[in-house]
Amino acid sequence: MPKLASELSGQVNERLNQVGPSGIREFDLRISSVPDIIKLTLGEPDMNTPEHVKEAAIKSIQANDSHYSAQKGTIELRRAISGYLKKSQNLDYDPETEIIATVGATEAVTATFLSMLNPGDKVIIPTPAFALYFPLVTIAGAELIMVDTSKDGFILTPESLEAVLKKEGPAVKAVLLNYPGNPTGVEYPEETIEALADVIREHHMYVIADEIYCELTYGVDHFSIAKILPERTVLINGLSKSHAMTGWRMGYIAAPAEFTANATKMHASW
Repeated sequence: MPKLASELSGQVNERLNQVGPSGIREFDLRISSVPDIIKLTLGEPDMNTPEHVKEAAIKSIQANDSHYSAQKGTIELRRAISGYLKKSQNLDYDPETEIIATVGATEAVTATFLSMLNPGDKVIIPTPAFALYFPLVTIAGAELIMVDTSKDGFILTPESLEAVLKKEGPAVKAVLLNYPGNPTGVEYPEETIEALADVIREHHMYVIADEIYCELTYGVDHFSIAKILPERTVLINGLSKSHAMTGWRMGYIAAPAEFTANATKMHASW
């Protein structure tokens, strides 16, 4: 087996070199062989992909629908995403210019961070949070501002956000809201989202809304911040959780056309 030339040792992207291996994946690998274990590691639904979805995929393969698609995804898929967002959240996104189909929500987050952030920018992330966010901010060369929400029911309050913004200054380019939250499962009430939107609007910043778990709510309806801040929101979602399609890698970005035009350049590299 080949061994890397000694003079090339350590010659990698310096920012990436600051990132360690995924702790979640390492732990999952370590305990997956335990007999009859109920794993609470990866966000894997306890059901299978619906039969009609599998049948449609089989028919597509048999019809040789396996060639390059449009860079943002097939227009049929983007129209379906647009229709779903209209039906489920009454959100209006143009499938031609405002939606990008991505390699899972993970790529949607990655493309968003790498097309939005510059060195010196700051990103606010309420914690506990999905561990992927942190290394992506590092790779983008931005600064991570973590806000502990454990004393507020695992919700970023408008007061906490305002306090952090006053402390960190205008270098804050975005706040990331993941709700229902991973790993807490907490959903944000509509009134909290409206109050957070008021703060965000005053500080001239993006909100990155990772709403991948929006279909998995119990006793409460999900309220997307894109309803009241469409001009500032980068909405991230996908089919992994709602349709038990984690391995299919089906995600998307919905955002104003000016942002998606830039994000498409990053998406093109995947």
